[in-house]
Amino acid sequence: MTRRTGRWICSIATVALLVGAGLAPAGAQTQGPPPGKGPRGGWGGGGLMLGIPLHSLNLTADQQAQVKSILSAYRAAARPILQQLRQAQSDLSDRLMVAGQLQSADLQPQVQQISQARAQLLQLSSQATVDVRNVLTPDQLNAAAQTRAKLKDLRSQMHQLMAPGTPAQP
Repeated sequence: MTRRTGRWICSIATVALLVGAGLAPAGAQTQGPPPGKGPRGGWGGGGLMLGIPLHSLNLTADQQAQVKSILSAYRAAARPILQQLRQAQSDLSDRLMVAGQLQSADLQPQVQQISQARAQLLQLSSQATVDVRNVLTPDQLNAAAQTRAKLKDLRSQMHQLMAPGTPAQP
């Protein structure tokens, strides 16, 4: 195997692993609401609905029930797609480890399946997000926008602090 081919296969394997790891949180079950708070509304991990924790919006009991129903329906619809995605990713990983020559065309069926599953999950997720957004009042949407802006600013500050070459603050 040539050096160039070895690098290419290593790159494809890395992409396959990253694709597999990148969607794992999407299928995670949401945690129940903390005591005295509404549903969190996230997909698990870092993927929060609307980019903020929904419990920070003080949802009413009716809104909590609606959000819970939306998220339950999303999870039910996403479950088979996630299974298809995991299978396609596994098939791609298996295909990459087969002995002999490998061309990018050999990977196209698995890559296409992964792409289609990801597109379906994105469509479901965006619809669920719109459905949850439609449950919120204008005041809650305004509060969500303010919270999101604050979180974005905090992430930017953290990035600046963690950037290489940034002098330590006393």
